[in-house]
Parts: sequence; C-alpha cells; structure tokens
Amino acid sequence: MKALVFSDVHGEMDLVRELIDLAPDLKCDLGLFCGDVVRGYARGDEFLDARANGREPDSRKPEILEERDEDIAFYSEFRESLQAAPFPIYGVPGNMDAPEGRYLRCALTETGARSPLEVVHRSPTRHHGIAICGLGGEITAEQREVSLVLQFPRWEALHQFRVLDLVDDPTVVVLHTPPVGDVVDIDNGGHKGSEVVNEILDAYGPTLAVAGHAHDAQGRETIARTTVVNPGALKNGNYAVVDLESMEADLRSL
Repeated sequence: MKALVFSDVHGEMDLVRELIDLAPDLKCDLGLFCGDVVRGYARGDEFLDARANGREPDSRKPEILEERDEDIAFYSEFRESLQAAPFPIYGVPGNMDAPEGRYLRCALTETGARSPLEVVHRSPTRHHGIAICGLGGEITAEQREVSLVLQFPRWEALHQFRVLDLVDDPTVVVLHTPPVGDVVDIDNGGHKGSEVVNEILDAYGPTLAVAGHAHDAQGRETIARTTVVNPGALKNGNYAVVDLESMEADLRSL
C-alpha cells in the first residue's frame, strides 16, 4: 500500500492540479495532506505584530477582511482540484489555515456529495486496516490560537493522540508541525519543529508520521520508533510517495 504525501500549497493551485493529474500514474492507495492551503499573509502579519508589541490582534483590519475572500476562493479551488484524485485524501489544516472553521468547511461540497478531502484533524479514521489520526496547525508548548493562525498547546496535542493507545492497527499520524530532527524540520538553517511532537512520537510510537511546515526540509528519518516524512512544500513542486509496508519514501518533484 502506498500513500501520496503533500503539504504547503500556499495558494499555488496550478501545482495541485498538476499533482492530481499525475496521481493515477503513481499507483497510490490514499493521499495524506499536511496543511496550508492558503497564504494568509495579512492574518499572519497581524498576529506576529500584535505578539511583538504586546497587544491584542485586530481581526477586523481591512486587509484581513479582504483576505477572507481570497481564502474562500483558494479552499473552493483546492476542493475542486482534489475531485479528480483516484483515491481518498486525508488531511489536516496548516498554521495558516485559520480560522479553524473555515478550513473545516473546505471539506464540504456544495452539492452534499462525498468530499474528496476527509479531515482527520481531531477526527480519527481507518483506511484498509490502518488507523489515521491527525492534528494540524503549529503545535506549541503553551500557545493556543484559532483565529488569525492555528496553534495548539502541548496538553491539547497529547490529549488528541491518546487514541493511539486504543488501537492495535498500524498507525499513521498526519501533522503540520514536524518533530525536531536532523532532516525533517530544517528550514533556513534552523529547526522549525516542535519538541512536543517528539514527545508524542516517543509516547505513542505511531508507525508513520507525516508533516510539512518546514518548506525546505524534504526528507525521511526515524525518530523514536516512528518513520517521519516531510514531503517538502508543494508550492515549490515537492511531494513524496511512501510505501506503507517498507516505510521507504520516494521524494519527488514535479
């Protein structure tokens, strides 16, 4: 069984369509999406400025309200692009896919038909004997934010993944935030991962963890007992195909 793994679209929908057009030739059985459909520049800038200056963020700024229409258009285009996928795709939101509810609505089709994206953010599922669960956004030690960006603290992440103690199946964890490692979280020469994710992997030992967020960190490594794969950013043309039996990762570019 093989999985197509991709992440960090950031509005580059032509590359999503190119990847999905290629999907039938990849001979995969499922897809795993690690988040960041939209750009979210205005929301992100306001969040960082408010934190740097010790003030409450203003989500009613004109540029943020204007960005809402862009987000909705990107989500709609993303959903439509995935319709042609020959297999189900399981996904989580990225840290820029805020507010949380806006991303969750992305998984719904206007006609009420089955969505091409099954959200496993807080919602475990199974695929042919494999348990899949996920938590998107940026996983942090203490910070929580679900409006301008998505951040979830340690206690919430650990609580979410307690479900792994209840299943005997092989388990796949879909994240946006990578663990701290030698390969999968290196971005611009520094680490972009979270030690909280390392704690999750050590505590629950999932078979496979996939994550993005560190755009330049396309790679595979073993952390604790878990194979960890960062497919790289699709906005840069990068993705991965993972063999769920051998745990080998074929790191590719469009």
